[in-house]
Amino acid sequence: MKRRTFSRKGIGAVPLILAVVVVLAGAFLLYRNWQTGQEAGKVGADTAAGPPVSGPPPPFSLPDTNGNIFSSTQLAGKPAVINFFATWCPPCKAEIPGFVEVYNKHRSKGLELVGISLDTDTRENLPGFLMSNKVGYRILLGDLATARAYGGVSALPTTIFVGKDGEIKNVHVGYMDKEAFDKEVMKLL
Repeated sequence: MKRRTFSRKGIGAVPLILAVVVVLAGAFLLYRNWQTGQEAGKVGADTAAGPPVSGPPPPFSLPDTNGNIFSSTQLAGKPAVINFFATWCPPCKAEIPGFVEVYNKHRSKGLELVGISLDTDTRENLPGFLMSNKVGYRILLGDLATARAYGGVSALPTTIFVGKDGEIKNVHVGYMDKEAFDKEVMKLL
């Protein structure tokens, strides 16, 4: 009976070919991601790829911290800011004092500021968090459906600025200092 033998030369070529294929595939994926990032950068540094950046914001009806249902239709005709946040999020915590100050400054002009908490397992921290930060604007308990409707809200904080005409004017993903927030709010008033 003849025994089959394989040459070492043939076996060594297979891993080399696989390595080349993996490297080329990786290079292709890196290039595509880089290209996508370049295209996203054209939208603007202050805009998110996920949430809509124009048109009306998706509608929602969510409970507030007292269990009362608040509908986004109650924002009609008003300059409004919708801020997705969580109590465990350091940039969210850092921007809230500035948001409180700007809201207090402009609420007499009709400004509506709605915080949508995406806390889940940390929801019990919310009342103490709101009290210690003297949050006087409406806080709603967010859910997965609302986060999805707003493009997935893949990063916190995400802040959406809506004009009196009910159209989204700007979307900012990430921390906003008080001055930048005030500047965006002034555009709505």
